[in-house]
Amino acid sequence: MARIASQSKGGFYATPEGQLSLILPHLQINQDEETEVINLLDPCAGEGKALKQISQYLKTYDVAVASFGVELEKSRAKKAEELLDVVINEGYESIRTEPKYSLLWLNPPYDEVFHERTELRFLRTLTSKTKNVLVDNGLLMFCVPQYVLGACSSVLAGRFKDIKVYRFTDEAYPVFKQVVVFGKFGKPHSSEARKQTKAYLKEIAEQGPEVLPTIEEIEEMFIVPSSTDIQCFRAGKLRNEELAEDLAQSLAYQEFEKRVTPKAKNSTMKNPLLPLKVTHAGIAVASGAIGGNFGNHIIVGVTKQVNEKQEVLDEEGLAKQEVYIKHYKSVVRVFTTDGIHEIQ
Repeated sequence: MARIASQSKGGFYATPEGQLSLILPHLQINQDEETEVINLLDPCAGEGKALKQISQYLKTYDVAVASFGVELEKSRAKKAEELLDVVINEGYESIRTEPKYSLLWLNPPYDEVFHERTELRFLRTLTSKTKNVLVDNGLLMFCVPQYVLGACSSVLAGRFKDIKVYRFTDEAYPVFKQVVVFGKFGKPHSSEARKQTKAYLKEIAEQGPEVLPTIEEIEEMFIVPSSTDIQCFRAGKLRNEELAEDLAQSLAYQEFEKRVTPKAKNSTMKNPLLPLKVTHAGIAVASGAIGGNFGNHIIVGVTKQVNEKQEVLDEEGLAKQEVYIKHYKSVVRVFTTDGIHEIQ
C-alpha cells in the first residue's frame, strides 16, 4: 500500500514539518572550529520546505547558511526558488557541483525501477568517488521506508560511520513506514564495524516499528561540520544565463575587452609639448592620428610593405649573394580635384 500511495504522488512525498521539528534540536554546529559557511543540499527538494526548515534552524547558531536544491518537476522547482538560495530544475544525476556540502537531506522517491530501489540509486550516486557532494564527516539525513534499509545497507555501511536509525512517530509512521538514517560521511573505523552496521541495517529492514526508537526519543547531538563557499552548482547542460556569467568572469574575455575597448571614454588627442618635426608629422598622418576631410582635399595615411634587393659583394668586388630586405614605409596620400598625390 505504501508503494501505491507513493506512486500516486509521482514518487514525491513531502516530509511532514512536525517530524522534522523533532529532529532539528539535535543538530549542532562545532563550536570549537571557526565556521565559514554551512552548505545544505536537497537533491529532491520538492517545494523546498524541508531544507528551508533546516536552514532556518541552523541560522540560530549565528552562522552563514547556504541552501541548494534540485527538483525535476517544474512547478515544484518554481516554489522552491522562493524558499531556498539556489534551485536547479534538473535531474539530480546531471548536476555539476563540488564535495563541499555540510549536510545532505535525502528524501528520494520511494519506488523501484529495473529491479533496483530508487533510494539506493540516489544514495550511491551522491556519495560515489566521482559525484560525491559531502565534506569529510558531512552529515547524511536519509529519509526512506524502513524496508529499504536492506537494499541500501552495503552503501551505508561502507561509506558512513556512526550510523543511527530512528523512525517517524506513531502517528506518521504507518503511511510510508519512514525512518531517518543519520551518518557521518567517511570510511568506518574498522572492517568489523562495517560488517556489524550492514548486518544491523539488514536485520531492522525485515522487522517492524517496534525495533526502532522514534525521533521523539533521540538523545545524541549530530554535528554539522563547516565548509567553504560553493563555486560551482550548475545544471548538466550549459544554459544561456550561465554562459553569460562565465563570459563576464572569464580572463580571456576581459583581455579581449581590454584590447578592443578604449581605456577612457571621450578621450581626446593632447597637444604635443614641442613642435613636431617632419618625421613626427608623417608618422602621425600615416597612423591615422591626424588627417581626414579638409574641405577641398582629403588626407589619408598609408603604410606599405616594401621589399628591396641588395647584392653582397665579395673581397674581389664580385656579386656573392642577393639579400632581400623587407621594411615598412609610411606614405601620405592627398586626394584633390586634380588627382591623387603621394607624399613620402
